[in-house]
Amino acid sequence: MKIDWKRKGTTTAMTILRIAAGTIMVAHGVQKLADPGMFTQAFASFGIPLPGLAVWLAIAGELAGGLGLLLGFLTRIAALGPLCTMLVAIASVHLGNGLFAANNGWEYPLTMLLVALVFVFRGAGPVSVDAMLQKARDKSPDGELAMGHRPHYSH
Repeated sequence: MKIDWKRKGTTTAMTILRIAAGTIMVAHGVQKLADPGMFTQAFASFGIPLPGLAVWLAIAGELAGGLGLLLGFLTRIAALGPLCTMLVAIASVHLGNGLFAANNGWEYPLTMLLVALVFVFRGAGPVSVDAMLQKARDKSPDGELAMGHRPHYSH
């Protein structure tokens, strides 16, 4: 049996990237959750409209999106949270500060946005909850879920 090292290497690298990005996003969400008032003031100083709401949207995007990436669960949808959060951060905070993070520039949020974009297009890969759920669906007769429940769709 020949091992496909290129594919295994890609799978390993993408899994590490997904877990790392998810962990970073969760950490940023927890940081905001610990003191939403401080972040609301910061968002207001950046000129972000409805800063109180924006903070909670950022928390939701970072926590839910980060957890989704970390676990590889609903990954394409989950990655939209960090993607949107970073897009807003670039446009409202970092764009005028140049590239480098040392000057509060846009290199970090752009990097995280691009990582999220990769998972929007690619999905989680084979080492993920998404892959486990797909495998369970594929093994069940007539596409039924492993728990024996058939999904109901309205027409």
